[in-house]
Amino acid sequence: MVQVLSMVLAGGEGERLSILTQRRAKPVVLFGGMYRVIDFVLSNIINSGFRDIGMLLQYEPDSVLKHLSFAWTMDRGIARIDTLFPKRKNESYESPADAVFKRLDYILDKNPVYVLIVPGDYVSLIDYRKIVRYHEEMEADLTIAGTMVDSSKANRFGMMKVNPSGEVTGYVEKPKGKIDTNFASMGIYVFTLDVLVRRLIEEDRTSGGSPISFTYGMLPKMLGEDRVFAYNFEGYWRDIGTIDSYFESNLELIKIMPELNLYDVRNPLRSRLRFEPPAKICEYGSVKNSIITQASLIDGHVERSIIFPHVRIDKGAEVYDSLMMPNNHIGAGTIIRRSILDTVSRQQHNDMKPNIGRDSVIGGYGDARPNIEQPDALNSSITLVGMESEIPDNTIIGRNCIVYPDVRSVDFQGRRTISDGECVHPTLHRL
Repeated sequence: MVQVLSMVLAGGEGERLSILTQRRAKPVVLFGGMYRVIDFVLSNIINSGFRDIGMLLQYEPDSVLKHLSFAWTMDRGIARIDTLFPKRKNESYESPADAVFKRLDYILDKNPVYVLIVPGDYVSLIDYRKIVRYHEEMEADLTIAGTMVDSSKANRFGMMKVNPSGEVTGYVEKPKGKIDTNFASMGIYVFTLDVLVRRLIEEDRTSGGSPISFTYGMLPKMLGEDRVFAYNFEGYWRDIGTIDSYFESNLELIKIMPELNLYDVRNPLRSRLRFEPPAKICEYGSVKNSIITQASLIDGHVERSIIFPHVRIDKGAEVYDSLMMPNNHIGAGTIIRRSILDTVSRQQHNDMKPNIGRDSVIGGYGDARPNIEQPDALNSSITLVGMESEIPDNTIIGRNCIVYPDVRSVDFQGRRTISDGECVHPTLHRL
C-alpha cells in the first residue's frame, strides 16, 4: 500500500499567459533562468519524501513529456512519474476533478492511504509532509492548503472561512464582490482515499452531465458533512497564471535576499542538468542586479533582468527589467525595457545573426495603451516577443505589444514603428 499518492494537474492551457503558452503547457513555462514551473512542484513532492507521482496531461502534452525526458528521467531512481492521459479515445479532461475521476483506476490500483492533489502551475517551496501530518492530526477527510492574499486579488482564488479549530466553514470560488476573508485556497488538497472516491462518484452521479468540479461542486457540499480542514501555509507562494504575476515573480528573484530561496541545499530544486560553459561578461559588458545563466555572452549592459542560457547581448545593447529566454541574440545598440522574449532555436542562435536587430527599441515608450487583441492579459506595459521570432534593424516596438511566434522581418511589411498595444502576426503560410 502506498502511504501518499501525489496527483499533479499538469494539463492546463494557461490562456492568460498569452503567447507564452501558445506552444507549451502552462506547467512547463520557463522560470528563474534555468527552471520550468513544474520543477517546483515535482521537487516539492520528492523533497517531502513521496515517491509515487501521477501526472495528468492534456494540453500540449509533448511539451511536458519533452521536459520530463530531459530533466526527470523515469529510471533515475528518485521517484516514479506516471504520465496519465484520458483512457478512452476522443475523451478529454473537462476539469481538474474530472481528470482525477477519470483516472480513479490508477488511484485505486496504487491503493494509497492519502491522495495529495496539487496544481502544476505554482511557484513555491513547500514541505507536503507538514500538510499530510496536519491532515492526520485533525482526522480530516479533506485538508486544503491555504494562504493569505491581498483582498484585491480575491477574485482570482477560492476563498475560505475557517473557524478557530481550523475547520473550513465557508468556501466561495472566485468571488465577484467583496468578501470578509483574505484566506485563499492554494488548490492543494489532501484527501483520505475512501472519501475522495465516494465524493467523486457522487459528484459524477448528480452533475446532470455538466463537468464535475472540486471548487464549485464537491468542496461546498462537503462542508458540514465531512471533516474539512484548512492548513495555513505562511511561506512564499505565487500563482503565475497571469503575465503580470509571472513577470513579477521572476523579477523578485533578483533581490539581494529573495523570499523564494533557490539556494537552500536542504530543499534542492531539481531540473535539467546542463553541461554548458559558464556565462561570460565581455570587454564592454556590464551587469547590475540581474541573474545571468550558463553559456551567455554579455557585451552590452544588463540591469534588473534574468538572462536564460545561450543568450548573446552585443556591444552597446541595453536590457532593463526584462526576461531573455534561451538562444536570443540582441543586436548592437538595441534597447529593451520591460519585455519578455521567448525562446528561439539553437540553430537560429548559431547563425550568429541577431534575431533582435540592431539599433532597435522594444518596450518603454508611448502612452501604454492596453493590447488591442488581449487587453486583459497585457495592460501593464509589458511587451511580448514570441517563440522563434525575429525583429528587423531600426525597429521601435511600444508597450503592451505582442510579436507573435514565428514572425520574420518580412512580416513587419516595412513598418519600423509598432505603436503601444499593437500586434505583429506571421504571414498566413506559416500559421
